[in-house]
Amino acid sequence: MSAFAMRWAGSAMGGEWEWKPLAALSINHDARRLPVKESDRRSGEYPYYGASGIVDYVDGYLFDGEYLLVAEDGENLRTRQTPIAFIARGRFWVNNHAHVIEANSENLTRYLSYALQQADITAYLTGAVMPKLTQANLNRILVPAPPLRAQRHIVELLGSLDDKIELNRRIAETLERMARAIFKSWFVDFDPVRAKAEGRPTGLPDDLAALFPDRFGKGGLPEGWTIEPFSRLFEISGGNTPSTEDATFWGGPHQWATPKDLSALQSPVLLQTARRLTDAGLQRCSSGLLPVGSLLLSSRAPIGYMAFVTQPTAINQGFAGIIKRRVSTTYAWAWCAANMDMITGNAGGSTFPEISKSVLRQLPMLAPPLPVLDAFAKIAEALVGRITASAQEAQTLATLRDTLLPKLISGELRIADAEQRIAAA
Repeated sequence: MSAFAMRWAGSAMGGEWEWKPLAALSINHDARRLPVKESDRRSGEYPYYGASGIVDYVDGYLFDGEYLLVAEDGENLRTRQTPIAFIARGRFWVNNHAHVIEANSENLTRYLSYALQQADITAYLTGAVMPKLTQANLNRILVPAPPLRAQRHIVELLGSLDDKIELNRRIAETLERMARAIFKSWFVDFDPVRAKAEGRPTGLPDDLAALFPDRFGKGGLPEGWTIEPFSRLFEISGGNTPSTEDATFWGGPHQWATPKDLSALQSPVLLQTARRLTDAGLQRCSSGLLPVGSLLLSSRAPIGYMAFVTQPTAINQGFAGIIKRRVSTTYAWAWCAANMDMITGNAGGSTFPEISKSVLRQLPMLAPPLPVLDAFAKIAEALVGRITASAQEAQTLATLRDTLLPKLISGELRIADAEQRIAAA
């Protein structure tokens, strides 16, 4: 029995809930899974799940309902960087990298999801190089088994926090789409210029519409607009990794970002990094601290993660740190998103694709007059500010959920006490 199980078993012996193997609480549907090679998949509307979530969308489905997917293999089973178990709803397809279970009639699937999030599964993993959770070992995992009524209370409480976190994620997603839509209209499709050229209303306030020309010039650009090297509009900084063998460099007060910090972000804002540098470590980092509002663009493994820093942050060699000169970094963010194919198309590297800082600095960037860029920044920065606020609230709610979860599942914390903590949050 794992240390975690023993701890909770002790609680059960103190009059709390019984522990049972997962197989006694659930129904396994692994036999219905069907992997499909990427080259054989036909694009469609149904999610195609793997060990860590949706990996594609296909034109068919195997499941229809609410199920719990549990990672079967992958390093994440050991590192737990992302949840190893997650709920899938509606119609979807699953490959053979995720177990598919649902609760039996005496339990709730969503409760089992919370219980597995807290379970220490180390003792159930096999594979020295690549961790694997076999179906037999999955069935053996011990979890607390409170009565159905208690499970409902736990799910309602924790679910209310998860629902709010999900709402914040969707709000941030909508705000991000709004910013990119404005960028596309103004700087890709040239809608205001085209409307004025054709004598139509632009749909913009008069003072804003006045910033746009009413004709196109050379090269099909709006009159007076130019193309400049990326580095004429923004400063681009690189970073590095101070020696990881010198403990005096690590564990200090300064944020230090790697692309891995951005891999699981729900919105394009970086609130905190996994590792931090001491003053001595910062001295060995070539980027120094990038100012708040700087944009991080992962330049390799993979190319294309982006996030704004919300605290002064140093970076490793996997980033291009994009720093404001005169133009807001929200313009660089939207421009990079719209031109990611060009960025990746200019990547080199024999082991893995990488866009070098020197190549990135020379990429051609549309350079409208500053009043137009400032008008865009005023709108986009307000949207990014709201995205940041949503991310910060979601982080607070997630911390509260993760604090309450083990205490509720063990029976250590009463439902009424948990409700008071949530109300006070």
